[in-house]
Amino acid sequence: MRLTRPSGTGRSARGDRATHLGRAARLATAAAAVAALAAPLALAAPTAGAVVNGAPSGPAPWAVQITSFHAAPGTPCTGVVVAPRWVATAAHCGPADAGAYTLGFGNWATVPGGFAETASLASPPIVGAFGSLDTGSLGRHAPVAAYHAPAGDVMLLKLAHPAPAPAVLRGGVDPAPGTVLRFHGFGETTAGGARSPEVLTGLTRLDRMAPRAGSRIGLSHTIQGGYGFGDSGGPVFHGDRLVGLHSGSDHARRQPDGTNPAWYESIPAQNGWIDWMIANR
Repeated sequence: MRLTRPSGTGRSARGDRATHLGRAARLATAAAAVAALAAPLALAAPTAGAVVNGAPSGPAPWAVQITSFHAAPGTPCTGVVVAPRWVATAAHCGPADAGAYTLGFGNWATVPGGFAETASLASPPIVGAFGSLDTGSLGRHAPVAAYHAPAGDVMLLKLAHPAPAPAVLRGGVDPAPGTVLRFHGFGETTAGGARSPEVLTGLTRLDRMAPRAGSRIGLSHTIQGGYGFGDSGGPVFHGDRLVGLHSGSDHARRQPDGTNPAWYESIPAQNGWIDWMIANR
């Protein structure tokens, strides 16, 4: 069907074409200007990784978002389910006092309103009102006991009931130097930025294992993303086996893309204590 222009427009086909060409030229000029501005930004943007400059890890039901109220309310850490009623994290995350912590399970370990809302609350009992393992509800939960390992930067948090998440498999031996490992955490998404409500992931290469006061640490350098505030205690995996818990990192040597030197506590070095605690506490 042929369409005709309504009468009275006063615009010829040649005029239409000139108008369209002029509009196209203006759009092309604007697009070129935007591209010129965006180019340096694209070059300066950090590459996607984790946990700083992070990438979503995907399904991670064993991940635990930990909030400590022992000092500054809302101090964040990360943990991992190692047995039905046990969560492992870093000992430096807080005291051996169960009342100092609340836990959120799963990849999106938040309650309605998000982490920013729960972190601002004054005490664990208030946060605990959002959910309880006693009732089987989702949300944030308080452990019933907390234990620092006799050596190394490891803490176990005991739950009143089985976690609403599966436990991970633990490695029995430390990886060899040069092995690329995957780490996870709920820490800040940019250096000095906000904590992520979603567990993020990245890669680190093990340089060597070193002794540390009755335990062992893995000295590594992140090669995709880097650790930030809130990632302490986060799991480090070799394949599907838990081999470490994040203990610290050298933020002073963080690179523009987020990568940084880091170290983790050896799970194989702690397995004897972990097994004993699970069987006897």
